Amino acid sequence: MGINPHALMLAILALMPSLVLPADPPSVVFEKAVAALSAEDYGAAERGFRQVLQSQPKHVGALGNLGVVYSRTERPAKAIETYRQALRLSPQDPGLLLNLGLVYLKQESYKAAASSFQRLLKLRPNHAQAIELLATCHLQLGEAAAAIEKLEPLRRSNPKHAGILYLLGVAYLKQNDRQKGKLALDEMMSAALSATQASFLEGKAYYDGTRFAEAQEAFERVAQLDPAFPGVQRELGKTYVSLRTWEKAREALLRAVQQDPRDGEAHYFLGSSLVKEGHPAEGIHYLAFANKLKPDFWGVFYFLGRAKLQMNLSAEAVPLLERAVELNGDEESVFYQLGLALRACGRKADAQRAMAKVRELKEASRVPLQPQGASSNR
Repeated sequence: MGINPHALMLAILALMPSLVLPADPPSVVFEKAVAALSAEDYGAAERGFRQVLQSQPKHVGALGNLGVVYSRTERPAKAIETYRQALRLSPQDPGLLLNLGLVYLKQESYKAAASSFQRLLKLRPNHAQAIELLATCHLQLGEAAAAIEKLEPLRRSNPKHAGILYLLGVAYLKQNDRQKGKLALDEMMSAALSATQASFLEGKAYYDGTRFAEAQEAFERVAQLDPAFPGVQRELGKTYVSLRTWEKAREALLRAVQQDPRDGEAHYFLGSSLVKEGHPAEGIHYLAFANKLKPDFWGVFYFLGRAKLQMNLSAEAVPLLERAVELNGDEESVFYQLGLALRACGRKADAQRAMAKVRELKEASRVPLQPQGASSNR
């Protein structure tokens, strides 16, 4: 049988585009990817930045923007890796340092976040956002005095900034200075847009200041004014968890996930509270869904590991807790649970190393923060 000329021509034409249509130069591909990122077309943006990096592996702009894509698509571990790679090429890039710190902050890796913001402030001592974010890290690390030291100058330059007033209120409450805390919160509430928003922000401040009874009162007031106010059922549930009012916590968090099925934080708190109550199988259901929404959040892996331990599934708990350690190696409770799981698996030497890490982190937490210039270092 002879060759069909028509079929042969079609086969040749099928190959022609790769031969006659030249690829866009990297600069054009980069511009298109930036446009896609601005349009929130993250798939196209990722493909574009990756294409640029294939031909120009040291393209800092492509790396930095790819990190943004990973962060916005809930892939923080990849974002952190990419930002670090970019910073090795451009260690004094303030935008990279800010974005890396924000990813760590979102992951509740406060020491790592603080380190990024401190590096940024050495380059830009008056960077207001970095100062505010570093103060947030100080608060989460139990360093209220250091937070106040950074926030008061910001307050003087911008006395109606609700976010700064909120953080100051939290900081003073953590220092048990109720008078100054209330004054900052009153000023914050006067800057709020509505009574409902003011009460919500007040509740958040009291919650972060570990004054849970006052937080409960504020959030319940919001729920009465507007039961569907975004986030109020979640925050109310979190407050009930802190007060160990488990039944009310479960009810509020269930309402939260019903109102917003993609609220990963609500699923996480509901699942973790069930684990704390001793209902690991129920907790795993919500934690698994939280893991889909927040795939690189260390807390989800930590409570999944605890749930498996409660179910005497130590071999399954170990990799979950090891993943939590990879994502947040500064949390002593993770190493403690990992040590228990390793011991239950008969891995005595590994268990001893995990418990030694617990002691090391406890000791490190007793070291006071030493101020240095516009930032501070441990």
